[in-house]
Amino acid sequence: MSKEITLPSGNTVKLRDPKTLLKKDRDKVLSLAGNADNETMQAVAIQDGIIAVSVVEWSFDLIPPSIRIASLGELSPKDYATLLALTEEAQDYLFPVLEPTKETEQDPKADTANFND
Repeated sequence: MSKEITLPSGNTVKLRDPKTLLKKDRDKVLSLAGNADNETMQAVAIQDGIIAVSVVEWSFDLIPPSIRIASLGELSPKDYATLLALTEEAQDYLFPVLEPTKETEQDPKADTANFND
């Protein structure tokens, strides 16, 4: 289910439920970062990609970012910052931080993987 939000500019955006995102969406996000020249631009590209895969539709007179990522450059800083905040859950869903389990923990006495199992 998607949710519609009104941005500071008064424009509206409909965002995907993060639980509907798939690995192929993460791959799209990462492909944008691969085209960036430095670490800062890679971070910006990842943020843009997360917004792009999250936006279902919007009321801006701009091509949706899933089709033309450069459309995000035409947003006001407040609208962009709001979209960043609204897509944090999508970021956590696409790039989860997993807690170590007994099976994934390394032997604390060794600095290489445990090959004795």
